Amino acid sequence: MKYSYRLITPLALALAAAPLTAQSTRDDARAAAAANSSTEMPVVIPAGTPLIVAIDEDLSSASVNSGQSISFHLTSDYSEFGHVLISQGTPVRGTVVQATRRKSGGRPGALTVQVKSVRAVDGRYIPLRGSAKVLGKGRQSQAAALGVLTLGIGATKKGLSATIPAGTQFTVFTDAKRTIVVPR
Repeated sequence: MKYSYRLITPLALALAAAPLTAQSTRDDARAAAAANSSTEMPVVIPAGTPLIVAIDEDLSSASVNSGQSISFHLTSDYSEFGHVLISQGTPVRGTVVQATRRKSGGRPGALTVQVKSVRAVDGRYIPLRGSAKVLGKGRQSQAAALGVLTLGIGATKKGLSATIPAGTQFTVFTDAKRTIVVPR
């Protein structure tokens, strides 16, 4: 009986090891094939992710109207896990929420702009939230002083229009979680 265990044990170990080595080479081949494949990978952009946008055109409360579409662009790439999800220079949709003209009595103009959405590299729109409000310079004290000196005529002096120059940057945030599909 002693000899039978000595013969069976190495034989059993040899038979058990053969399938394990064959399986490990198959797993290595599968991993290499997956790494070299052009499959796609989903990446999540969480809600509240900050992005920096810049306005593309000069805006003035004297020349724009509420509801008018305006354009912004992304100032730098947004990437996760080494994959660019939104490219630099991508157009960002936006609108003029409020445009108040300057008025007599030295009251300034006001301008509020808001971003709406941006397109990711896979073509999906990502909703954004963020706005910027600008007030022109008020001239109420000048209008009052001129009104007294000119017997009311100076009260027609207007404040300055609100302006946002092209290239002005501000931070906006993603409004909802979105899954973007990128190549692996």
